[in-house]
Amino acid sequence: MLLRYSLYYCLVMITALSWSQAKATVVFNQTIEHVESVDVRYVDGVIHLLLGKHIAGRDSVWYQASHDDGQTWSTAVNVSASYDGQIRMARGNDVRIAVQGDNLIAVWMQKIPTAKRQAGPMYMVRSSDKGKTWQTVASPADWQGPHGFFALDADEKRIGLVWLDSRRKVGTGATQGLRYTFSEDGGVTWSKNQTLDERSCACCWNSAQYHQNELYVIYRDKDPSDMTLGKVDQQQQWHRLNTVGDFQWQFQGCPHIGGSIALVEQQIHATVGTGHAEHIGSYYLRSHDLGRHWEAPVRLGDSHAVHSDIASHDQRVTAVWDTLSAEGFEVMVATSTDAGQQWNQAKLLSERGQEASHPRVIVTDKRQIVFWTQGLAKQPKTLVIKGIQ
Repeated sequence: MLLRYSLYYCLVMITALSWSQAKATVVFNQTIEHVESVDVRYVDGVIHLLLGKHIAGRDSVWYQASHDDGQTWSTAVNVSASYDGQIRMARGNDVRIAVQGDNLIAVWMQKIPTAKRQAGPMYMVRSSDKGKTWQTVASPADWQGPHGFFALDADEKRIGLVWLDSRRKVGTGATQGLRYTFSEDGGVTWSKNQTLDERSCACCWNSAQYHQNELYVIYRDKDPSDMTLGKVDQQQQWHRLNTVGDFQWQFQGCPHIGGSIALVEQQIHATVGTGHAEHIGSYYLRSHDLGRHWEAPVRLGDSHAVHSDIASHDQRVTAVWDTLSAEGFEVMVATSTDAGQQWNQAKLLSERGQEASHPRVIVTDKRQIVFWTQGLAKQPKTLVIKGIQ
């Protein structure tokens, strides 16, 4: 926790910050207690929610679904019922879920108390009945050291998984390598691991999305520590496409800040963050040719913005981020109705003084739904779910 915020405290607490944005129009407001990790997917009109919880000294992972745009949820199912170990989870290193028809896959990092940083190998479970029951799957990794910062997605043919591990150390500084595997049988078996990039940031989250049968991945690179976009094509070959936000940030540590992508037809919408002294903050970027070229970055809020996410549905694009104010972290939202050409005024979503951070967003036919956790350091966290219009 200290590492995650120390970089931004020393960089952004330069000037006082005051917000004047109006509140967003809220359709519903829900809360869930004791939440340490969040992942969410919107697939074929269904919202799939995977939560990591820590209750009474025990770690667990829970799955719920909503068929009415987040207004009501199915009874939570304990995904980790067959797992008796500890889970190393935190915002930015969340448990992850992928959805492929009736098949659901969940993955997390095991917590090994005697290991360095208590980091252990991945653990995977699978459901073939839309999340009603779950079974353990043999690890997709062919190296049994620590694995973390997972990104999962699926299309009708494959389930793809990327993560970071240090099976081969390249260069100096805080680095790992970006690894990849895929399944063509609903997550029962997995391919031989591939290395997509031998040298990446060591502890920034990754994001991945299938589009036109290719898996697009955004991750934080090294030398410089800017975000990079690449794709795995249908022949399972990796192609580095471009830097997303060419800030030339030279940083040998790890900021714990990843990025997000949303693909629609030939466009990619992305959010990234940088700690470069002249550009510090979070940004929105857009590509019209599936990542080969990018328009100039648009700042989200001001230099105090940190963690961000993005989602798109047709021409509607929604960006969310947290920002550091005098009262602590707060969650903001901005929307575009013309595929990112123009944006409305950013609005405050969270209540002040709640330390609200790491927002996630999905966009449905009816509304935008934003998820974030809030709570003081070393205290139980609360998940907040807000439907907005």
